[in-house]
Amino acid sequence: MDDRSFAAMLTMVKGIGAWSVHMFMIFSLNRPDVLPAADLGVRKGVQHLYGLDAVPRPSQMEKLCEQWRPYRSVGAWYMWRLIESKAPPPPPAIPVGPPALTEHGDELMLQQQQHQQQQQQSVIQMIDPLQMLPGMG
Repeated sequence: MDDRSFAAMLTMVKGIGAWSVHMFMIFSLNRPDVLPAADLGVRKGVQHLYGLDAVPRPSQMEKLCEQWRPYRSVGAWYMWRLIESKAPPPPPAIPVGPPALTEHGDELMLQQQQHQQQQQQSVIQMIDPLQMLPGMG
């Protein structure tokens, strides 16, 4: 079934809107060319990517993202990752209770630093978006 027919059929069900249909088509049906034009994360990503003064309206998204065809689902995924990468880092954790006793006083501090570095690296690293669309090869 083509995307428009599928969306029309699903949105007839009470409580299912266009956003839900788009997410289902991207993440459950693995359709490679779905643009969730009303999704705020995608819109903010497009704003940042193209250096726009304001978040584009859903009606503008089709034109702005036309060049992403036939992989607009992947483009949307990248916009979500772009917005996540621009988020401010979380505040440092405040230890609760007395510090753990170790043989070496610096061991706890080293473990905390390694944990913070791992958290920062996990935010920076991006998953290959083609893995989210297994039918693409």
